Amino acid sequence: MGSLHFPTEQRKTIDIGDGLILRWSTKDDTENVGKLLGECFRWLPVGDPHPTDRIPGPNQFVIAAARRLLSGKSAVMSEHDYALVEDTKRSNGKNPIVACVSLHRVRAFYGSVDLSFGKPELIATDPEYRNKGLIRKLLFELVHPESDARGDVLQLIPGIAHFYRQFGYEYGLLVRPNAKIESTSVVPTLAKGKSEPYILRVANKDDLPFLNRLSTPANMHLNATVGTHYSPEYWRYTIHDVFEIKQNRFDGDRDTRIIIDAASKKPVGFTVLSNGFFGAQLEAMALDEQEVSYVQTWHSVLRQLFDITKERQALIIKEREAALASDKEPSDEGIKEAEPESTASPSGPIVSIVAATSGNTSVPTEKDEKKEAPFQLAYSLHKRHPLSLLLGQSLKRKPSYEQGFRVYTRILSYSAFIKKVAPELEKRLANSALAGVNGRLQLDFYRKVEGSSGKGLEVIFKDGKIEDAKDWAKPSPEKLFEERLAWEKEGEAPLIFSAGFMPLTFTPLVTGLRSLTELNEAYGDVLIRDESTRLLLNILFPKGDHHIDVFYW
Repeated sequence: MGSLHFPTEQRKTIDIGDGLILRWSTKDDTENVGKLLGECFRWLPVGDPHPTDRIPGPNQFVIAAARRLLSGKSAVMSEHDYALVEDTKRSNGKNPIVACVSLHRVRAFYGSVDLSFGKPELIATDPEYRNKGLIRKLLFELVHPESDARGDVLQLIPGIAHFYRQFGYEYGLLVRPNAKIESTSVVPTLAKGKSEPYILRVANKDDLPFLNRLSTPANMHLNATVGTHYSPEYWRYTIHDVFEIKQNRFDGDRDTRIIIDAASKKPVGFTVLSNGFFGAQLEAMALDEQEVSYVQTWHSVLRQLFDITKERQALIIKEREAALASDKEPSDEGIKEAEPESTASPSGPIVSIVAATSGNTSVPTEKDEKKEAPFQLAYSLHKRHPLSLLLGQSLKRKPSYEQGFRVYTRILSYSAFIKKVAPELEKRLANSALAGVNGRLQLDFYRKVEGSSGKGLEVIFKDGKIEDAKDWAKPSPEKLFEERLAWEKEGEAPLIFSAGFMPLTFTPLVTGLRSLTELNEAYGDVLIRDESTRLLLNILFPKGDHHIDVFYW
């Protein structure tokens, strides 16, 4: 795929009148972007707990995130990838940056096909400038054209409920842990006088080749039809670069440990703990299964991960005490990180976000502080991951009716997307009852809407291969009649598969978030002409699981 972050010819500065310009960022914008975001996200329940007797100050967690994103070290964007609205006439010391949208890029996969996703993120508008369409202008004039031009076949946004539908987004991907571990007793304690057979040590740059080799979707048991990769950019940033630019306790979300065989001293796997938006969470575990098995390692690994998690929770309490004792804006003065108490955590990164762990956004009382925090580790490994199977009923899962955290998805051109993922779709066809099919799949979306390049889609199949995919509009009855006569004259009338989808509802089918049956039942205007069409759509677009890990920036 080459470099993830490069400017295209779409880059431009646009004068939209009244002293407002749309432009892309430089490092010099870091302070002003951080100020805007800190003000706009002051009520976001991450960072220090909110005071109960006054309006919270600027969100220091978000300010730190802006600094990292514009540092030139980020794994997801360069310092030139924040789309900004600047008020060139604003004076009196006020912030000239009045709206912003960062554009991330992540490596991803759709089945067997590697691709890239664009991700608008940390979006904000100064309250004085709201309801002027500035976010619309940033998305449509800068962000979407840039993302489309560099080859991102899909954009995703985790954002305000309903808001981003107006910009052509539909819920299409799922992210969020669906389980948690609430007790350390799920594994036996280490026998007295015994030492751990496997040791967790903090990852470093020398581990990058090992991590890159081991972190394939198959080896990590992601069990996902759509997902994001743990890419070379991800590993370098999370285990090294973020700590080079670390300025305060809100930097450094990921804690990656290498699993070492104590006997041979060889690396045999890795774990990833995060402590960001969703609190302490096990993000990943993978082993070199040619060397060791999960049944050999899981007790030892979990014992040490539990120790690390407890240390994080102890640090959270310490940070809360510091926040409660201070009447000024949150800072790192006088705050020291908790010293590790176990050999499982040698000098490694221990960072926390206070409110996100407990879900409590208010400052705790002195009485509350004396209580020991209950143990809890969120768990995001797939239900068929070997560790999940070994834990069994020890994992506390959410009820099935709780959908989890869904993110908006934009696929501007279904035809371009189909062409990009054609190898995966052809593989699904080859392993089905429709192997070698010839014909045309014609989908009517009824009308062209924001976020879609056409009123419909036609996919042409020849000998089980996708010969072409293009925007299509349902012809008039007269035109259909003429086409039928022409085909009969040639003696080669194609097999037509036909269906209708309400605008943008094709997206959750393509991504596997919803099955065809679910969409058919939910929308009266999702119409399937016949059982042959239903069979083809079910083969091409089965419901599947997602692995979307994008909150490490």
